[in-house]
Amino acid sequence: MSSSGLFELNSENKELLCQVAKALSVPTRIDIIGLLYQNPLSVQEVAEQLHLPQSSAGVHIQILEDAGIIRSERIIRNGSVFKICYVEKFLVNIILRSSSPSINHISSLEIPIGSYTDCYAEMPCGLISEDSFIGTEDELRSFYLFDKINAQLIWMAKGFLEYKVPNILPKHKQCKQLSLSMELCSEAPGYNENYPSDIYLSINDRSCGHYHSAGDFGARRGIYTPQFWQSGLTQYGKLVTWQINQDGTFINGEYVSSLKIQELMVELKSYIKFRIECRESSKYCGGINLFGEKAGDYDQPIILTLEH
Repeated sequence: MSSSGLFELNSENKELLCQVAKALSVPTRIDIIGLLYQNPLSVQEVAEQLHLPQSSAGVHIQILEDAGIIRSERIIRNGSVFKICYVEKFLVNIILRSSSPSINHISSLEIPIGSYTDCYAEMPCGLISEDSFIGTEDELRSFYLFDKINAQLIWMAKGFLEYKVPNILPKHKQCKQLSLSMELCSEAPGYNENYPSDIYLSINDRSCGHYHSAGDFGARRGIYTPQFWQSGLTQYGKLVTWQINQDGTFINGEYVSSLKIQELMVELKSYIKFRIECRESSKYCGGINLFGEKAGDYDQPIILTLEH
């Protein structure tokens, strides 16, 4: 069931489908829905306008409410309690074909880059929103400000950003592939398009290999770069996608690790934890720039996708 006015039904939930169909099978109930769609009314007002006994109107309304088509709330008027009814669902979409178990389904989640739950950053480092700096540049304490949730560009010479996000895998489903997509590049003073950096990703404390960034890109303005952000600084990155499935781990389609999806144990966890990191011990410790949907070349934050 959707939280909007749309009721989506399918043959996989036969009990609910039959309950809604039964609720809609009586013409009087269709009249009640049409009446309530115009204005919320009490049971007494519905009975009066449709010339029904109040007891009959109450029974019809309860059946519609049990089916999730209308909702009600009790209010007090002039010392008396009234049940006021509202239309909850006014569009019904019914799909009668069964889905094939061999077809993968996808759940996805957009993750603001500023929603990290832990971090460490060394200079040069900082954050900006769509229209200003967040805190003070080169101050780690700025990474803990509440305004961090509005970040559209985060940079650091080395360090990490760690996220804990809801596990969007439906219950009793097996995760067949996990993907994380984000816009990244190195972090150089100003910018330097020949400034390599190894940017690592771990998921649920398992290493998923590293992306080798060629440089910090700033020779042209990014498509979504904020207007206040001056030229001569980092402008955009490259879209990087990690995929972990039954065949191993891939970055932008290239095999990088034997780590398989079952090793992440997604089905057993209430959240998914991942860390983006530039390590001092790596061959190329050239920093990180991470872009949100309102900076760089791609209008997306971090995107998590689960196939099941």
